[in-house]
Amino acid sequence: MIDMKGLENFSFEECYQFSNKADIDGVIVPFLHINHLIINKKAVNRPKDQLDVIYLEKIKKLREEEGL
Repeated sequence: MIDMKGLENFSFEECYQFSNKADIDGVIVPFLHINHLIINKKAVNRPKDQLDVIYLEKIKKLREEEGL
């Protein structure tokens, strides 16, 4: 795995362990945990990532309020 900006201190195994997994037509697809995704997007800091961080943090807050 190539290092992802902002996640250099995490191993692939750590990221995979905390990833969310979805079954898409019988294929299990891992997605970065929302915290890791926010860290990565903040580190990359492109304009589109800055906007993503705003919405990801709103989603995270809503999840926390709902106890998810």
